[in-house]
Amino acid sequence: MLNRLARSAHELDEWLHQNVGRAYVAILGWGLVASMIGSVTVLGHALSGGRSGLTPALTLVFQAALLVNQLAQWNDLAERRRRRKERV
Repeated sequence: MLNRLARSAHELDEWLHQNVGRAYVAILGWGLVASMIGSVTVLGHALSGGRSGLTPALTLVFQAALLVNQLAQWNDLAERRRRRKERV
């Protein structure tokens, strides 16, 4: 079921890219920027919290991984845009 949901989301994403175009990419870009700012904020709080233990460590690992993934998505959007401009 999760695979079907992921495949459907991918197909919808492709459809939105093709049919909505720039507006969809703009929404994704702004959403990624806001999410990255949120991740950096959470990382900053986790680092400056001064607490020790498993929860702050897990928060750091999770937020760092999330930030890496968001940056990769940002790069994917930029690459897709560059390829589209080269075709025109």
